[in-house]
Amino acid sequence: MVCEEDIVRLLEEVVGGRGVVGISLVEGESESRRVSVWKPSNLATEPHFLAYSITKTFIALLFLQMVEENRLQLEDRLANWFPEISNANEITLRQMLRHTAGIPDYGTIQSYHQDVRNTPETPWRFEQFLAETEKQGSLFPPGTGWAYSNIGFMLLKRIAEITCGRSLKDLVAELISKPLDLTNTIVVESIADLTTLAPATSSLLSPERELRDVRKHYHPGWVSHGVIASTPSEIAHFYSNLFAGHLLSTNSLTEMTTPVSVPNAPARWVNPCYGLGLIIDDRTPWGSVWGHGGGGPGYTSFALHVPDFPTGSRTICAMCGIEGDTLAEDLVFHLLEVS
Repeated sequence: MVCEEDIVRLLEEVVGGRGVVGISLVEGESESRRVSVWKPSNLATEPHFLAYSITKTFIALLFLQMVEENRLQLEDRLANWFPEISNANEITLRQMLRHTAGIPDYGTIQSYHQDVRNTPETPWRFEQFLAETEKQGSLFPPGTGWAYSNIGFMLLKRIAEITCGRSLKDLVAELISKPLDLTNTIVVESIADLTTLAPATSSLLSPERELRDVRKHYHPGWVSHGVIASTPSEIAHFYSNLFAGHLLSTNSLTEMTTPVSVPNAPARWVNPCYGLGLIIDDRTPWGSVWGHGGGGPGYTSFALHVPDFPTGSRTICAMCGIEGDTLAEDLVFHLLEVS
């Protein structure tokens, strides 16, 4: 059994003194055991971080809840909301949640990265995100390939807000954070919302690549689909409760965890797949694993749920105020390997 001292030792070995880092471990469907550790250890309370693309799992959950309420169906077409988008009549919500819709992303658009550096306090508007990525055209016919698309999830965010008549921030607060008592998990919408985060610097927020305090310069609107700020313990609690069936029906969880193959994934993954807002690998040494990672200016995060761990289900989340590497993912896998 992993103890707190083991996690402290792991943080010392892997992280050293590079910045603020937190890691949380939850065991058992009833969360019979929880361990949370962070560095520097003299911080009075658990630090907060940007979760970045872990937000995609929250969005997918909201869509499955809407399906259960008969507000929409996974086979509904994008054209119902955005008929002007390429192939909108053929693209389904399910494909968007799986990244199989062929919708392009802004990761390869130089003007996006230039504008983040030049005006980090002023993000693109929804319409500009859409216009700049639409210039690329569809990457492949819907349902015939796989390509990660933040823009796909930006559209999903807007569809959820239109369908429910509330902002993503309010939907997460009412339907996820409140039921699970996640008092430190919110969708951040302004620079002012970042003041409680752990300190982190980024070289991506100035033309000269100078290090800048993310909390003072980076507008979260640059994350087109919205971004959650949270703590490792609350993200671990979220995934643990999600897969324990406290937020979705068994049928919806089956939908969420039904995989499609992902090409060109990192070597660490044995059989890399994607579900609905969920990274999946069903051939790891611990059986199936489900979760997500995220990274951007200043912060990285990674969370995994292992339903069939030998000693019972296990959920681990690592979040780091350190930019530009796979540190959070490394910490989660290291902890699984020593368990």
